[in-house]
Order: sequence, then structure tokens, then C-alpha cells
Amino acid sequence: MKTIHLSKRKFKELDLLELDKDTINTEGTIFELDHNNYSGLLKKLYCTEGYSFGNKLYTLEMLDFYRDILPNCFVIPDSLVSVAGEVVGFTFKKINGYNLQTVLNNKGIDYKDKLYYLKSIGDVLDKLASIRKNSELKDLFISDLQECNFMVNPLNRDLYVIDLDSCKIANNIASPARYLTPKSLLNNVKSKYNINDDPNISAHVIPDANSDLYCYCIVVLKYLYGDSVNNMNLEEFYNYLNYLDHIGINKELLDGFYYIVSIRNNINISTYIESLTSENIVRSKKNVYSKVMKR
Repeated sequence: MKTIHLSKRKFKELDLLELDKDTINTEGTIFELDHNNYSGLLKKLYCTEGYSFGNKLYTLEMLDFYRDILPNCFVIPDSLVSVAGEVVGFTFKKINGYNLQTVLNNKGIDYKDKLYYLKSIGDVLDKLASIRKNSELKDLFISDLQECNFMVNPLNRDLYVIDLDSCKIANNIASPARYLTPKSLLNNVKSKYNINDDPNISAHVIPDANSDLYCYCIVVLKYLYGDSVNNMNLEEFYNYLNYLDHIGINKELLDGFYYIVSIRNNINISTYIESLTSENIVRSKKNVYSKVMKR
């Protein structure tokens, strides 16, 4: 992987990227970068030493190594960046569009467009499953699958996967993930998910197909509920799913939601996303659900 070398002066002159208000960024600071023949973004990492930094560099190298077989929607880092001889981060192309969380929160965007983007996440997971099946790369998962790690271009309706430095690839060390925590619903079936017991690894779950599909369901459920369901207790979760059944949510889609807290393998629910109606979506919201439950 090539390296872009910057002076301290050049680095201090860089402009911060203005992020969508819904974007969560915990591992680094994003700058606009125009340098020589390169124009894109620079992610300056907060941690630039030790074991975790070494793992981050390995992850970047593996993304670059397998670039040709990874999905086109993956925003793969281009180069490492050094400032005064010290590697501080990496570059990647700038996507013209909006963070998926911002899109889902925007009441001015038609619900059918939102469902299309949510379905597209499942399409990406199908592509990853195909890569794992048909190539030497068996260890490939998004890992931190959440709304803020997708970008949407509304002009061509393309969905992009970003922040891939936290992905699981080629036997790297798993990174923490927003929806894979000790308080997540998945802990009700610890035998199913790869709960980490190594104190030297900060991730609570070692990612696999089940964990990616779990996060996908949580993303869709968050859109329906209007708030996260990830930290609900099991009784609360079942009550909400029973309510979704009552208001006529597609049975196969509901099964997919039930499976994430069962011992059977999770399924890709993308096929059933567009079965949701505007009435389903309005009635599934937290404020409507709460009023119904109080009756």
C-alpha cells in the first residue's frame, strides 16, 4: 500500500470535513485532502501506536490486497498518510451523498426510497457471502454494521460501505461494534454468537455471518421503531414483535426478527423489506406502540 507524505505545515492547513449531524465517528478525525495528484479524504486515527494500531494497519493492507474481489460499494482506503515521517492515518475517496442515518431520519424522503436502501444492505451481505463461498477469502464480514457506516448517493441511489478499517478480514483482530455489546439482545443466545473471552481483544463478539445479519435486523428494527431495540430485554423484544405481527408485518420478515434471539441461524431479510407499507411503518413507531400498550 502506497504512502502519502505530508509535512507538519501541510497537515495543519487541512480543513476538517463537515459531517452529517447524525454521523458517529469515534476512531479518528476526517479532513479534506488535496495533495499533488490526489483529492479525497484523510482519516487521522486517534491511536497510532501499539497492538491495536498494528492490527489497523494489517486490516488496511488486507483490504488493499483483496481489492479486486471486494464489492464495488466498498469504499476501500487508497493510501497510508505519514506526517513528518510518522504514519497517522489513511486516505479514501469522498462519496457525494449523505449518511444513511441522516436519510432514514429525514421525513422529507419517501419511505419507499428508505426501504430500497435498507434492502441494499442485504444485497451487500449476499455479495459477501458469495465471496466467502467462491474465493480464498473466508473471513470477511462488515462487523460494525450500523447506519452511520453507510453512505447514500440520492442521484443514482447507490449505497456505499464506509469505515472499513473496522471490518473483519483475513484473520485480523475483531474491533468493537456499535450493536455487538455486552448489553445487546444477542447475549440471550450466547451459544449462537461468538462471544469473545480473550481480555486482549476489545470486541465483545468475533464477527461472523450471524452477527452481520443480527446487526442488519437491528438496523431495520430501529427504522421501524424509531429508536434502538438493541438493548431491550427479551420480554420487551417479544412484546414488540407480537405487536408488529398484530399490525400486519410480513410473516417472513417477522421470522427473521425472531431468529436473531433463537438458536437457529439468522436469515437475510432483504427479500421481505419492500413488503412494508406506509401504514406498517407509521404504526410500528415507538410513540404509537407505547400508546397502544397503555390501553
